[in-house]
Amino acid sequence: MLVITLSNIGDIILTTPVIKALSGEFPGARCDVMVGPQGKEIFEKDPHIFKVIIYDKHMPIIQKRRLQIKLKKLKYDLVVDIRNTVFPLLIGPRFRTATIQKFPRSLMHKTEHHLYRLKSVGIDNLKESPYIHITSEDDAHIDRLLKDSGVTGPVVVINAGAKSHLKRWTTDGFAQVADRLIAECGVSVVFVGLKEDEAIVKEITARMKHKGHDFVGRTNVRQLAGLLKRAKLLITNDSAPLHLGSAVGVKVVALFGPTDPRKYGPMGEFDVVIKEKLSCAPCEKAQCVRNYECMRLISPDLVFDTARMMIEGYE
Repeated sequence: MLVITLSNIGDIILTTPVIKALSGEFPGARCDVMVGPQGKEIFEKDPHIFKVIIYDKHMPIIQKRRLQIKLKKLKYDLVVDIRNTVFPLLIGPRFRTATIQKFPRSLMHKTEHHLYRLKSVGIDNLKESPYIHITSEDDAHIDRLLKDSGVTGPVVVINAGAKSHLKRWTTDGFAQVADRLIAECGVSVVFVGLKEDEAIVKEITARMKHKGHDFVGRTNVRQLAGLLKRAKLLITNDSAPLHLGSAVGVKVVALFGPTDPRKYGPMGEFDVVIKEKLSCAPCEKAQCVRNYECMRLISPDLVFDTARMMIEGYE
């Protein structure tokens, strides 16, 4: 089997239920995955996956042609194409998911959409949830990182970044919430993110009265998942760590504005989405003409009260 998945880390995590469903349906089958360069860390240690094939949409045409020939020689029985590429047509598997999909209106979340694609090849499974395989080496890295950083007691992880600036809550809001969590709930606050989030986290920690721990750029994707697995709570914008949190089962407070939580929101039983009730939100647009009100107006008091309830109220 070959699963052709997506490029961005958060989007990739939302496709992992498909791999779980296929592994359950065909437990003895070889399963390869074709993924964008960012997704290699997600799958390279995964026992469900035999081979990780990297597909870069920017690669020269000649390389894409070579990849097509290589895949055709493997003679896959089944190709599940979540990316909607021409590869299934070019490599000629015995079975492939339908290129054009019409999803029922009752299915809103992206994980449901991805799983629904399997119906076209006779697999009816909408119950699987996201996952990520965390190795013992990944766990050991987090052990060392927490110890070396002096992190003790319950941990709350905060992800203040997002690929789009439109999806980011205010740095002042994050700073207020982090300070109150440390002072009033007795937790350690750890900030996570990608290299490009360094400036945002530095701005937040500079505004804080108490010490927050900056782990930005100090973990790979699996290690970050290992950290989230140990956390008491994750507070996050709509970005990849949100979906990693769903994959490992940590409780999530998700801050939403321009994107639709019915499609991209957290999936845990006790997870909470905080969003402003504005006529323009969710707009799902790349530009904002209203000064980012949907994110800017989210109350720090509401975020803190919600976080405290989730830390102390569901033991």
